[in-house]
Amino acid sequence: MHERIVKILIYVLNEARRTNKPIGEIDLAPLEHKGFSTAEISTAFTWLFDRLRSGGETKNTIAETDGTSFRVLHPTEQYTVTPEALGYLMQLKGLGIINDAEFETVIERAMISGFERLSMLEIQDIVSSVLFEREDSSGKLMFDSHDTIQ
Repeated sequence: MHERIVKILIYVLNEARRTNKPIGEIDLAPLEHKGFSTAEISTAFTWLFDRLRSGGETKNTIAETDGTSFRVLHPTEQYTVTPEALGYLMQLKGLGIINDAEFETVIERAMISGFERLSMLEIQDIVSSVLFEREDSSGKLMFDSHDTIQ
């Protein structure tokens, strides 16, 4: 279920980059047309604003990387993490959804997963577990359909 929240985050942050609008002004109608619930969208925004409040890398406007460093995968990691999955991880890192430490954690979990080659769905599962393993201060991450943010 958390994979859907990550998809919402990717959409919102890509739209912010593409349109150069603040996150709060992004049109969410396409998400609703794709079947995302109000609770899922609210959860994504809660995670995003919690990340901003806690000093995470994600910014109201998309953080630009300085381009001074990059992670080179070991040949074994290159075999386990497919180019498609690596592209997905790089997209998440570029959008500020994951930071360097979380990127490393995903790679480490991929390597110890026991799978020879990880599919995109398996990488998405690992990313979700890394991003959502900590609960926010209220102890509730996922909203019910009748919950609202005030």
